[in-house]
Amino acid sequence: MTNEIKPTLNCCIDSIQLKLSDFFTGKQNFETILKDRLNPHKNIRNVNQKLYLHENNHFEYINPTCPHCNSKNIIKQEYRDRKLLINDNKPLNVYLRRYLCKSCGRKFTTTINSLIKPYKRYINLFKSKLESFIKNGYRSLRKTQLDFHNFLGYSPSHQTIRNWLTINTQNSIKNTERFYSGYYTYDEQFLRINGHRMYRLTLYDQIRNIPVAEQIVPKRTPTAITTFIQESTHKKPLISITTDHMPLYKNIMDNIGVKHQLCIFHLFKMMGDKVYKKLRSKKLTEREKISLCLYFTDIKNIFRTYDLKTSNQRLNKLLNDFDRIPRVLQRFIKQKIILDYKRLTTFMENTKIPRTSNTVENYYRQTEPEQIKKKYKTITGILTYLHYKMKNWTQKHITK
Repeated sequence: MTNEIKPTLNCCIDSIQLKLSDFFTGKQNFETILKDRLNPHKNIRNVNQKLYLHENNHFEYINPTCPHCNSKNIIKQEYRDRKLLINDNKPLNVYLRRYLCKSCGRKFTTTINSLIKPYKRYINLFKSKLESFIKNGYRSLRKTQLDFHNFLGYSPSHQTIRNWLTINTQNSIKNTERFYSGYYTYDEQFLRINGHRMYRLTLYDQIRNIPVAEQIVPKRTPTAITTFIQESTHKKPLISITTDHMPLYKNIMDNIGVKHQLCIFHLFKMMGDKVYKKLRSKKLTEREKISLCLYFTDIKNIFRTYDLKTSNQRLNKLLNDFDRIPRVLQRFIKQKIILDYKRLTTFMENTKIPRTSNTVENYYRQTEPEQIKKKYKTITGILTYLHYKMKNWTQKHITK
């Protein structure tokens, strides 16, 4: 005969009274209900404390619970007066019920955190409106103060607006999104902060079309760029990075150990500047100019395909006719295309790898046009502005 071990409670308890909620939740099994009843549940603080608004702006809890001991043995006491600045020149008086807990003897007051944060003078509406004012472009503190007066009828001081906008940062900001594709573009933009030349480093997710992180640095050094990329991609996928043709990027990407794609658009632009200069010259004949344009088109066709085999065939065909190619294009073929051919065709191995860095260039044009590159006096000021632009950009593109 085999022995069957049963829980002690199952043997001792013959029946259990069910609650009406047990039928709605589907818990009709004896052991499940018993386990649920006997396991201690930690109640969330003030979970049932919904607000009731009486006439003349008197607030109190419907089911008051002590925030210190979670007791419901509460005594109602007097109201506490508080003034709120909403949308009028005169403050609004509200009255908050005070309570005394008979279990622990401590007092507490009705909170209206959804309307205004503790120890704050202005309601949450002001700060939410502030983000709406600045997300469309640069606004000085004085002009933002005027916007509050025009739309809400009351304007905080410019110092209060500065305090609302200021974020805790150490020369860098990061996007709060959790998921990234691993296919990035990287670029830099020079700024003048209080008369000093600085650089804005940006890592951008090509697939999701959102920025990953940004940083302001005084010098564009390999150490600063490497540290920025490694910190920005920490615990994030990292497959490829597309950059322009600055020489120091090659060693940086090799040290990081990531696939490196050189921007095709920048390659065409570098070659085009030299070609167009020759086309405007009076020293070349019309026949030479036509030949220059045709060979320039043949070079561009090497990278106008996503098939690596086709690209190799076009390059070999061009090299077979190398002596007849104009000298200005020969120089590009020898010094640029042949040396960096692997980095120029990385996108052909994986179609998700961006072939240009135009997305981050567009992000620069949208978030910081030329006219505001010299307006800011501190790094904190420019990063605060970029933080809200990054937040608005992410919200706009994630919802698409």
